[in-house]
Amino acid sequence: MELIVAIVSIVIAVASALFSVFTYHSTVVHDRKQATLEAYNRMQAEVFDPLNSYTPTEISDICEDTKSVEYKVLSGYLARIEHFCIGVNEKIYDKGVFYKMAHGYFDGHILYRRIEPILMSKKNAEQYYSNTYSVLEQMNKISNIVK
Repeated sequence: MELIVAIVSIVIAVASALFSVFTYHSTVVHDRKQATLEAYNRMQAEVFDPLNSYTPTEISDICEDTKSVEYKVLSGYLARIEHFCIGVNEKIYDKGVFYKMAHGYFDGHILYRRIEPILMSKKNAEQYYSNTYSVLEQMNKISNIVK
């Protein structure tokens, strides 16, 4: 009888442990998706909307004077994009949710045409903005697979 009680206890303990691991994993996945939604919405309001008010030509013209106030504003937008992309690459944000929200904007030429002049005006942009380049490349690869 004691053996049966011990076995039942072990089975219940293992089942509880498995349930705890499953619950933890589900919570982490949910929280990552929620954080992605919130961060992207913030990016939309604070970076993409203002950035979209400029034409690529206007941005190119602004980038000719790297000491201007507007150039510094545009550089700030690029820095925020890089910070978000770090979150995507470090799996703080969910890449799948991000793709669903940003498909057609981040993976196409819409965003890149606007930030390209800023990137080109910065020395060593590929080194300092490697996460932005990486996420743009990943998004384009996903888009090509989906098409």
